[in-house]
Amino acid sequence: MTSKGNHVRASAIYKKLINDTLSMREHFTRQQQKTLENALSFMDADLPQDDQVVNQAWKMRSAIDTVYDECISDFNDVQSAMPSNLQSVIKDTINLASDCVANGNLSKAFMEYTKLLKQMKQNQKYKDLVSLTAKKLVDDSLCFAETSTEDMSTKVRKLRDSLDRVYNEIRLPDVYAPSLGPLQKLNKRKKWEKKKGLMVIDFRQKDGSLFQYGITTCNDRVMGGSSEANTQFDEVKECIEFSGSLSKNNRGGFASVRILPDNKDEMKELLSGTKAISLEVMNLDTKNIRYKFQMANEAHLKSFNWQAEFIVEPDGEWHTVVLDLYSFWPTMFGHVLSSPGNVDFSKVDFLGVLISHVTVDGKFNPDFVEGTFGLGVRSLSLIKDEDES
Repeated sequence: MTSKGNHVRASAIYKKLINDTLSMREHFTRQQQKTLENALSFMDADLPQDDQVVNQAWKMRSAIDTVYDECISDFNDVQSAMPSNLQSVIKDTINLASDCVANGNLSKAFMEYTKLLKQMKQNQKYKDLVSLTAKKLVDDSLCFAETSTEDMSTKVRKLRDSLDRVYNEIRLPDVYAPSLGPLQKLNKRKKWEKKKGLMVIDFRQKDGSLFQYGITTCNDRVMGGSSEANTQFDEVKECIEFSGSLSKNNRGGFASVRILPDNKDEMKELLSGTKAISLEVMNLDTKNIRYKFQMANEAHLKSFNWQAEFIVEPDGEWHTVVLDLYSFWPTMFGHVLSSPGNVDFSKVDFLGVLISHVTVDGKFNPDFVEGTFGLGVRSLSLIKDEDES
């Protein structure tokens, strides 16, 4: 209802759901009850009446989402976890450690990761659940944690990377194995980095594209958030500047820029046979460094997209980022649909760059910082099996 603009009807549905929930308050914590009650009574008198209804609808939606997330993540520790909820234990630990990183407590994050890895190694249910590759990841990570002399930031990042891979295998046991996804993509990327590719968009030139397109921004305001984003041409750097301000208010925390082709079939034909995407980018800010490139389908309420992450250091230099197909995860509303690399170019309606407080598989972005962000994009190229003229 909110997606279609019918906030009055959405508010009525949310109110009924909250009242029904509060009638069974014995099943919820006092804080969860308070969260729902506050949303139910929220009304901003400083806003026009129509805007009050819209704002209240999103407040109730946010409260419902918060309580829902808390309910489904109420699991025991990993020592007694059943295989079906081990993924939630891993995700909760990753999110807890990410909060520690955000607050500058790297030692606490490191302790949480090593504690979980040790528990997983001792848990027979875990051993029966995952592949030999995943078990080796855990063993190698523990060895790294105990012997590495690298700085704490590097240690935390590497331990998180290992847990990410194990988490995704457990979450998608039928379609994912570490040897198919992230482990293999590292080897594939080296091959594609040697190729220049076919430049399909050159933002430095007025007519520097092989297809006609428009540019628009989309941020979390579409679901009640308050992040801001805009795009403009930077004449000095000769690039498109994607910038703005990020906020997790009302469960928000994302912004995006979209490249919308005038003729979708024309763009799809260019994408056909692509093995990797190459971007020329520069970080224009000093805070946020992790972005996503997306190839998306825009079917209403059934939209899905393929996303791949990349990191751009804030050093004032141009960087060439190469993302092979094994880097792209198919997702819908933050949920992973299958293993990485299954890109269907016939369903891609637009391209874009996204910055978000969550990673491609729905966990907290360890590099996300509320506040300003800025990314310069100079060109986009497609790398295929053979060099194109």
